[in-house]
Amino acid sequence: MKKIKRRNSEIFSLSFLDIISCGFGAIVILLLISKTNVSDISLSEKKEEIITFVTQQETLEKSKERKEKVSKQFLSVKDQKNSLDMSIKNIEKIIKSKKGNIEDFEKITVSLKKEEKFNKRALENTTDRSTKEKEVGGIVVDSNYIVFVLDTSGSMGQIWERVVKYITYLIEIHPEVDGFKAFNDQGVPLMATNDYLPDTKIFRQGLIEAIKNFSGQSNSNPIKGIETALMGIKPSQKTSIYVFGDDMSGHGSGAYDITSRKIKELNTNLTGKRKARIHSIGFTDSPASLKQGSRRYAHMMRIITEENGGTYLGVSD
Repeated sequence: MKKIKRRNSEIFSLSFLDIISCGFGAIVILLLISKTNVSDISLSEKKEEIITFVTQQETLEKSKERKEKVSKQFLSVKDQKNSLDMSIKNIEKIIKSKKGNIEDFEKITVSLKKEEKFNKRALENTTDRSTKEKEVGGIVVDSNYIVFVLDTSGSMGQIWERVVKYITYLIEIHPEVDGFKAFNDQGVPLMATNDYLPDTKIFRQGLIEAIKNFSGQSNSNPIKGIETALMGIKPSQKTSIYVFGDDMSGHGSGAYDITSRKIKELNTNLTGKRKARIHSIGFTDSPASLKQGSRRYAHMMRIITEENGGTYLGVSD
């Protein structure tokens, strides 16, 4: 019988290695499967982190865009503000330049209103005049010589600027005369001379300046000044006397007739004609207007002006 030959068996044959490899591969697969489960959780967390990061990035980009937009708007507003500031400055300059014109216009308006008031009161107080006589604001302007008798007391000193304005107005309504002069109410000349000033532009201005700067005191009684003015009138001098005051001291009610009679006698020449017209301006709103002397002045001057061809004007600011 033929003996069968057998192969020698090896412990680490190829088949064994195959089995071992397969086993090892299975173990690896199991490990991989187990590891993959863990990784899925990590990936999910990473995904959320990535999404959050991307969202934050988008938000940041939007914030940057919004910031740039706001910056541009701010620059635009700033430019507009600068433009407005420049416009305001230009307007302020225009207003400032016009302000002087407005103030001048207001002064002129006030002056015209005062003049209108002055003329209105003069017209109300004017008696009937001859149609041949020229009147300005109710005052007859027919004289060749003008004399001012001014109360220079303290109360008048407080409104002296207004007094000078009225004197200037009266000088201007006499466009052409032979001479001017001025006394205070005590008969003291306001100029360096007692003679009439010739009617020139320089002497007119000089008279106004002398009156403006006069600082002498008085007794607030114009009678002596009126008498002095009347006694200085020559027969050929057709004269108007303007008395300015606001008060009359030391003159009781019983003296009205005596005083007016004396003034009328001094104002009458040898032929029985009147030498001068006597007008009076009474400041009814001066610091002395509430005193009894203010009423005495108004009453006395109304009598004197009426009897001597003149007009009494009570004026206020």
